[in-house]
Amino acid sequence: MKIEFIDNTPYSPQYRDVYFSREDGLAEARHVFLAGNCLPERWAGCSSFTIAEIGFGTGLNFLATWQCWSRYAPASARLHFVSVEKHPLESATLKACHALFPELGSLSRELRAAWPGTLPGFHRCILDGGRVTLTLCHGDAADALRELVAGVDCWYLDGFAPARNPGVWNERVLREVGRLGRPGTTFATFTVAGRVRRELTAQGFHVRKTPGFGSKREMLVGVMEAAPACRLREPWFRTLSMQFPARDAIVVGAGIAGVQVARHLADRGWSVTVLERHGKPSMEASGSPMAVFSPLLTTRPSREEQYSLQSFVYLLHHLKALDPDRMFHRRCGVLELSMTDERRQRAERVASRPLPAWLVHPVTGEQANAISSAECGFPGLFYPEAGWIRPGQWIQRLHSHPNITLRTGSAVYDAGHDGTAWQALDGNGKVLHTAPVLVFASGRSMDWRQTRWLPFTPVVGQSTFIDAGMLRVRPDCVIRHHGHLLPGNGGPLLAGSTYQRGHGKAVADPAADAENLTGLETSLPGLLAEPADAGRAVSTAHCAVRMSSENRLPLVGALPDPERLSAEYPRMLGRNYRPPAGNPVYPPGLYISAAWGSRGMTNAALGGELLASLICGEPLPLQASLAHATHPARSLVRALKRGTG
Repeated sequence: MKIEFIDNTPYSPQYRDVYFSREDGLAEARHVFLAGNCLPERWAGCSSFTIAEIGFGTGLNFLATWQCWSRYAPASARLHFVSVEKHPLESATLKACHALFPELGSLSRELRAAWPGTLPGFHRCILDGGRVTLTLCHGDAADALRELVAGVDCWYLDGFAPARNPGVWNERVLREVGRLGRPGTTFATFTVAGRVRRELTAQGFHVRKTPGFGSKREMLVGVMEAAPACRLREPWFRTLSMQFPARDAIVVGAGIAGVQVARHLADRGWSVTVLERHGKPSMEASGSPMAVFSPLLTTRPSREEQYSLQSFVYLLHHLKALDPDRMFHRRCGVLELSMTDERRQRAERVASRPLPAWLVHPVTGEQANAISSAECGFPGLFYPEAGWIRPGQWIQRLHSHPNITLRTGSAVYDAGHDGTAWQALDGNGKVLHTAPVLVFASGRSMDWRQTRWLPFTPVVGQSTFIDAGMLRVRPDCVIRHHGHLLPGNGGPLLAGSTYQRGHGKAVADPAADAENLTGLETSLPGLLAEPADAGRAVSTAHCAVRMSSENRLPLVGALPDPERLSAEYPRMLGRNYRPPAGNPVYPPGLYISAAWGSRGMTNAALGGELLASLICGEPLPLQASLAHATHPARSLVRALKRGTG
């Protein structure tokens, strides 16, 4: 959104209102929102605190809160700041606004380094070494809040004035404010408009006026006395917030899915034991010598695309934090070639959408040649921030946390709950480890009582090493044709991979290597030189089984007991349904992260953050609809809705 500066104050011509007080925006934020919600007094002794805001704007309220949190909150406490914004600003605009407050300079730089741009959707930023978690919800306020899963401790209601921006002060929005609150939740806002007071009162808040900031005589504050009655949405996906006796977890599987869960829990102070049946990590689908990370774009907005986009943006910052020197990944870009009329039409439809150029932009054949330094000869799409990664080194880096214990050669054959904790058992029934939380994340090895009913589909993929001497030039970027060609940074290149759906065993096949080479010859004839001995210049790089799901989205979340869920489902359809106190549908502390298919390197980082947030009872990093679309119970719920479950 375009803004102007009037008297050193950012102003929105669209809403004809300023973003903060002309007198002193920082002092206003401290008076209205920090003091109005009795902060930082309420932070004494807390382990976590959740603030939700309507109207991120320039981020001034967030920076003021972060600064205060760093000074007064316990060192081990974690701040969750969730903010809704329909018109997110560009990073350069944020910089100009923050320059008005030099004391916030270092915080501003860290925020802008993690800024996801203006892409719609939810975006999670981990700041201040994990002490502060910012979840940006880009979109219409009512829609975004409806998608939010969180328990809010206090609200900053800071949209433009009600008379200028009624869309964020209506009943739909304030009803969601009530739904996300609980007894003791507070709010503060600069406005004293009568309809705002009445609606907040209707949502269970005790509302009162207090002195406003500067020349503004009054403002509103309040505390929720009783939570309003709200019908549960999709109650079959709801799990009760758990208070575990110890912050201790078992993760079964040391591939990308398991290690991402382990790392995100470890970063929260959990002790995590990773049990791996092989002699070292990443021996299955995560064992490829190189892998592509890039977003999956569709010709029109879709859940699959939204999940991929949010995962991709999250991964970029995750990599930046853990591999700042790019020792084992390269953002060299991914060039997607349009070699057929169908692919050209698809590229044109993607390019016609309002997507930022840093994410994707169309290229001509000549531009494709220049970008790749190779004779591609086709137009297509270029993803500048995408690239390749070495999974083994990435997984090793993720495991290198003092709170993670990796135990290789520890095959889990069964798991049971003894009434207080989960026990992972070996083939002789011996207890390998005990913890209140157990996460299954072992790829294709999902043959346990708790997981056999899940709809997994095995897919065998084989990639191939191509000797650099077979190519006229080593491309400067990843080239996506019918398959992929990954340039690496020395040694052989990687081509692949094949896709054999329904095959449960991974056996290297020379015919699969020939298929990868043929695909390269057919798609990029100008790139290949005449090989002296193709038989010696091509070899199998990796062959493994990847698990996919019925809708190509992963399975991430709490594992239900399918029989109990089916039995409870008729009651869940009732308007006033409330989950039983014992929550029999979901065994306590049992979770899964699986079915990542061929996109685990891109998507599993956000999956780890999602699962850690669920386990810790924190605001979720993505929309409820996306969490439901990836929920392990989704196929069972779909069958129950159709009457076939």
